[in-house]
Amino acid sequence: MPDRCTPEYERVVAAMGAALPYRRALKLLGEFFPLRNAPAVETTRQRTLRVGARLERATLAPPQPPAAVPEASSIALGIDGGHVRSVRRYQVRSFEVFVAQISGDEGKSVVFSSVQAEADRQQQQLRGVLLRLGATPRTPVTILSDGADGPRSLGEAVCIGPTNHVLDWFHLAMRIQHVAQAAKGWPADTPGEREDGARLADAVERIRWRLWHGQVRRALDLIGETLAWLEGMPDAAPAAAAKVTALRRGLETYVAGQADLIIDYATARRSGEPISTATTESTVQWLLHRRMGANQQMRWSPRGAHWMLKVRTAVANDTLAKDHVAAEQWARRPFRPTA
Repeated sequence: MPDRCTPEYERVVAAMGAALPYRRALKLLGEFFPLRNAPAVETTRQRTLRVGARLERATLAPPQPPAAVPEASSIALGIDGGHVRSVRRYQVRSFEVFVAQISGDEGKSVVFSSVQAEADRQQQQLRGVLLRLGATPRTPVTILSDGADGPRSLGEAVCIGPTNHVLDWFHLAMRIQHVAQAAKGWPADTPGEREDGARLADAVERIRWRLWHGQVRRALDLIGETLAWLEGMPDAAPAAAAKVTALRRGLETYVAGQADLIIDYATARRSGEPISTATTESTVQWLLHRRMGANQQMRWSPRGAHWMLKVRTAVANDTLAKDHVAAEQWARRPFRPTA
């Protein structure tokens, strides 16, 4: 008898184990279930991860019969990554996790997450999400990312229709904000320093405005002019000048490298087109950091994190009950259902 557990109880254990540390989840379950001999913490962990493994297996199984899905007019695919602390035996400090948020015509978002090294046919799983949202070879897909090669290549590989890559405004705006914060630290002890600080702040806002309207060339020209002014300052320049110069040079490199992906964000927003992965960032925070982040003082193996993410993703999509029923065919139970 490999698993003395009913499907309903197993689903509750998996949902609680995915939301809370296993020991706290077990204590909370004891308040609601009349458990004379509560299961061990390791039993709760194994049951939660087994549910995650079966959920992934059910995702790869072809639907019987295939459901008819109306064709979507457009799809927005936001991809971002996060890092999870690794157990010491893997000899790496952390490993990367991909998180994608897909939105169709109805505006409802579907979350997908996986550890690339442990995922079983990751591209096929993500492509299945797109197909269930009505993607066809004629459906345009807007891929939002921070410009890294990993998320961009994954989004390009799973799409079966035309794609349009857009640099996420959230990541671009955060880099501009770092420069703005450094400019605020400019000293203001003398009238000359106050004038220089005001000039820097004004230049940052003008760079932000030009990038918001897709004027990449003009923004790069302004960054170059500001860098030339900073580098031409005398040796007695404030210590903040070195920090501002380094951040502006990093912004120049980032904008120049992603120039082909920067669009007119102002026009796109007025047209109702996606421009940011801010919601994907919040999903990363919920999926990873609230349960698997450094604050929990836990280390994870890539396989354990991958299976845990499958359960948490099903909870985020509000499909755990339905998906668990579909994955029940691969469970090993000590009983047979009645006729």
